[in-house]
Amino acid sequence: MRALAHSALRLALITATGACASSGSSAPAPATFTEIYAGLFPVNTKSQCNFCHSLPPNNKSNGNLSMGSERSSAYAALKGKLSASTGCNGNPLIVPNQAENSLFFRKFLENPGCGGQMPLGGDVLTDAQREMVRSWIAAGAKDD
Repeated sequence: MRALAHSALRLALITATGACASSGSSAPAPATFTEIYAGLFPVNTKSQCNFCHSLPPNNKSNGNLSMGSERSSAYAALKGKLSASTGCNGNPLIVPNQAENSLFFRKFLENPGCGGQMPLGGDVLTDAQREMVRSWIAAGAKDD
């Protein structure tokens, strides 16, 4: 719960400081995967990534992307892997330093380029949540 509260505070800070970045102040530090996991994956969040992606791989329910139910298994399922779904097959899930080429980021956009926007049937991510994912990938997608 503490990690979730920390992630919520970080989202608020990223949102608040985003407007200040253009005035010459330094940009906020990139998000960590721990923060992303705490904010997007627990079942009690509105996006509920784990609702589908903790299930065994299935093309219909999770695009053949099973991430388990732990932070470490989620990271392992993303880093250095290609999509195995019918619609996005072969697209890299994470391209360190290149969020726009990373399916994990693009799937949260309105037009991801393949398949549908995630989460299917759930609330779309806020701008601040998408920025967390983008900043983490842009900073190298470290296991932090």
